[in-house]
Amino acid sequence: MGPGYAFEINTLQSPLNLFIGDVAAEAVANAELALEKATASRGLLAVQYNEPDLYGYTDENIDAAQAFREGRDGMLTWRYGLEITRLVMAAYLSAERKQTIDLTDPAIQAELETYIPLIQQGRGAEILY
Repeated sequence: MGPGYAFEINTLQSPLNLFIGDVAAEAVANAELALEKATASRGLLAVQYNEPDLYGYTDENIDAAQAFREGRDGMLTWRYGLEITRLVMAAYLSAERKQTIDLTDPAIQAELETYIPLIQQGRGAEILY
């Protein structure tokens, strides 16, 4: 834009932020559940007031419904959803082990078929703290 001028846009920056201090976080009966989606266990958390539109869920849902009515595959198929789920489970596994995992390893692929993350088992505190 020229010297002395600047422009910035960040569609993921929320107009609302919430600060959670140590005392407040520790006062929550189930801190694991309360902080599961937090980016940190303490500090400033962005609140996305319209997450479906922000991340495109609305468009995905409309496309899925239209595809179902028209008897065709949607833009995002079940196979795509399965792959996303597999990648998320692999991320949890990697975090629990504190190491990179090889997604091409047949043993890892087999393990991911039945893997249940500690956080889903209600044991997330074992790795959160």
